Amino acid sequence: MNKKNISTMQPFEYGDIFLGCTDLNDAVDDHKGNGRILQYDKNLQPKGILYTEGTGHLVIGLTFDPRGVLWGFDMHNHAIVRVSPDGKQLPNHNFGNRAFSNATFDSQGNIYLGEALVGNTPYPGSFMRRLPGLDLLGYGNIHKFNDDLELVKVFDVAYSPEFHQFKGITHTAMHPSEKFITYTTEIGKKVMQYDIINDQQMEDLVVLPSLDLSDQVVAIAVNYLQDGRLLHSRGEYIEILDESGEVTQTIDLSEHGWGIAQLTASNDGEHFLTANIFTGMAMKVRLDDGSVVGFIDTGLKKPKRSLAGIAEYSHS
Repeated sequence: MNKKNISTMQPFEYGDIFLGCTDLNDAVDDHKGNGRILQYDKNLQPKGILYTEGTGHLVIGLTFDPRGVLWGFDMHNHAIVRVSPDGKQLPNHNFGNRAFSNATFDSQGNIYLGEALVGNTPYPGSFMRRLPGLDLLGYGNIHKFNDDLELVKVFDVAYSPEFHQFKGITHTAMHPSEKFITYTTEIGKKVMQYDIINDQQMEDLVVLPSLDLSDQVVAIAVNYLQDGRLLHSRGEYIEILDESGEVTQTIDLSEHGWGIAQLTASNDGEHFLTANIFTGMAMKVRLDDGSVVGFIDTGLKKPKRSLAGIAEYSHS
């Protein structure tokens, strides 16, 4: 770490917002750089920065566990970042040399990590670590760990083919019942579900009416609202789905650009937050009328795109 990369992250406070926003610095590999997590207060004002240890590419998929620890992922390097509520990064732990990019949790302390990569066709120009001893990026499974960070189960889940041919389980959300995980393969054609109690694939929640993998009729990110409805990003608009997968509301955000790849519910139950990797903009959106009530402009838009995670701290 050079002298300019000094972490200033502050202890977490209720409503703080965190963005995975790596400082890209490589002319060839546009995912490579100094890992960073940006901290903002509840009014979307800058508060601090954490330069992450043990990463070298995009820090993505930010989320909080029930203890208030912030999780983030460098799937390229098989690295997982965990930050305690005091704003300090916890010691790195080896979760098994897999390209994890997302996490969800249950009330028993178990951790479910989604393996983001499959096959052996990496993102062009970007380093992606293979599995030890194999010419393979990953299997696209969900791995269950207990509270002691020990692997206890691997769920052999389905994923949805997508244009680039390397994405597996990219976004996961625990259903409020804790009986199943809802998930997507980013820019695939499905919203899928897996029964983690009976260890079996469930019927797809959504199957989009398009067979052309190169179009923009795609499923991207999912996350549950506090009332059990499901947020689903379609790139430039957000669908809100009921338990059967029916669209009950559509929020058009197209004027702000295509590329909403991360989203999360806000603490107040009245808003949600989005992160657009192409524009570098994070937004706070009101649920009832879809109006944008706040912006964070990271200044990192395409081609220097690195806004790849968003989370809000809910502990008081």
